[in-house]
Amino acid sequence: MKIIHLTDPHLTGVARGNVYGLNPAQRLRRAIKSIQQYHADTAFIALTGDLANEASEGAYAILSKIIKKSEIPIYPILGNHDNREIFRRYFPDYFDKDFVQYIVEKEGKVFLFLDTLVEGERYGEMGKKRIAWLSKALRTHKGKPTYLFMHHHPVASGLYEMDNDAAFRSSELFWKRLGKSKDVKHIAFGHLHRIMQTSKGAVGMHCTRSTAFQVAYKPNDTLEYLTNKEKPTYAVMEISEEGEVRVHHHEYLDEKHYYEDGSRAAQ
Repeated sequence: MKIIHLTDPHLTGVARGNVYGLNPAQRLRRAIKSIQQYHADTAFIALTGDLANEASEGAYAILSKIIKKSEIPIYPILGNHDNREIFRRYFPDYFDKDFVQYIVEKEGKVFLFLDTLVEGERYGEMGKKRIAWLSKALRTHKGKPTYLFMHHHPVASGLYEMDNDAAFRSSELFWKRLGKSKDVKHIAFGHLHRIMQTSKGAVGMHCTRSTAFQVAYKPNDTLEYLTNKEKPTYAVMEISEEGEVRVHHHEYLDEKHYYEDGSRAAQ
């Protein structure tokens, strides 16, 4: 089974709008075009938040058009740049009462899409209501391989800014609840604008780069938050029948420049 993970498109309110000199809408469309060409067997695409750069009406209108044109289902959640009420106008089906959290079941596996947004703040959290929703979802689907999609990183990243002002503040409560389940196999998240792979206990985790701009790797010894020109990626999650996950991160802007390995051809 194959799932594609996209994150942090940071769409502006106009199709040709730029962020850091880049066109987010164009880059998101390029990603989906690549996925449809090279991964047509994908079950769905998960889009893990910061859908809009400034939570404008126009950004969600553009996203709605992009999703409707995709040949592969796209499931979005919210990040710290997003706005629930504006999002609701375009995507009412993704709500569970007050939050953007929902369940997708495919091929005997369960995919939980979580809401970590705190309106107006960079940090994220899941209060009692959202944790209760997660608990119920895990109980209801007990015994099935389960995978989580969320925006904020549930473990430390090693990046000062992201682990302080922009951290996930419900991590202790979150992991306490996950500790009661043996079904969660993997967590995919966004927010970092970087490729990161880690694990906690038996749970594997990854983040992939934004389809828009990237964040430079500056460890905890600096307070700076710097962007860079690393290329955007999407993550290809290949899930075995047993539930194990293999992840590849693909830079999709240079696909026209594939070439044969001459040394192999000469053998």
